[in-house]
Amino acid sequence: MDGAERDRRHRARLERINHVQLVVGRGDRLRIDHEGTLMERARMMVEEISAHQATERGLLAFERLLRLAEEGQARQAREIGEFIAAVWNNKPLPLVTLRGLEPAVGDDMLAVLDAFRYARLNLAEQVEGGPARVCRFLDRRGLARA
Repeated sequence: MDGAERDRRHRARLERINHVQLVVGRGDRLRIDHEGTLMERARMMVEEISAHQATERGLLAFERLLRLAEEGQARQAREIGEFIAAVWNNKPLPLVTLRGLEPAVGDDMLAVLDAFRYARLNLAEQVEGGPARVCRFLDRRGLARA
């Protein structure tokens, strides 16, 4: 799925949110709660927009981290590799790993974690080269799942 497809799905979700109506009451006393509907739509819109933005930022950050780790010339190449392995294999990662990193690398790691939390897709499947690229990198580094 490319960026255009992700954007198309995002717009479709926003359009579905615009059709949500909050109904209250029972039996013959059912009615649309217009104020509640507006509040619920606003909540859903904020959630969808936040998820979409986090996903897009996280995908860009994951791509940058993977590229840095593959090149192996970054000072924190080992930490980046362990982070990618943790995201890919659902392995624990000590929080201390996030300390002492170059600001750009640390910010990218946090963006990936944010996307991991909100995304409705697998981040590794969306980067150039997909899961095969991530697996090749992890195999070369000896970080593949045992």
